[in-house]
Amino acid sequence: MITIERMRASTPTALADINALLPQLRRTASEPLGSQADLDAIVGNEHVIFVVAKEGEKIVGMATAYLAQKFGKKTGFVEDVVMDGGYRGQGLGQKVMEALAMESKAAGASQLYLTSGHDRVAAQKLYEKLGFVRKDTNVFKLSL
Repeated sequence: MITIERMRASTPTALADINALLPQLRRTASEPLGSQADLDAIVGNEHVIFVVAKEGEKIVGMATAYLAQKFGKKTGFVEDVVMDGGYRGQGLGQKVMEALAMESKAAGASQLYLTSGHDRVAAQKLYEKLGFVRKDTNVFKLSL
């Protein structure tokens, strides 16, 4: 049975499952995978909502919202939305995103933003189905 839950504890097994999912999001093999310290910091941060789909104890999907307090509102930024290829098409992505939105709202966020690669057509259809609206903007990146 597959469950959807907010992850609140960091374990080496969870990290291994997450690292098995991350290459599906990466554009290059040179991008680093997560460390135990990364996972500890994510699940231990009250401003981060980390939702996973699990079959038994194995993490098969995930999404993260990073909450930022702005002047007059709290906003969430969604990152690392991924489902294991063998679990796609079962509605799990929708359930994970709905749980992420619910947890973010409960934490005080009034809106969520996300970006999606132009080639992730199925994911974009899901986001629109969930109520996300495409914004006309440019994304800039500064590597430090």
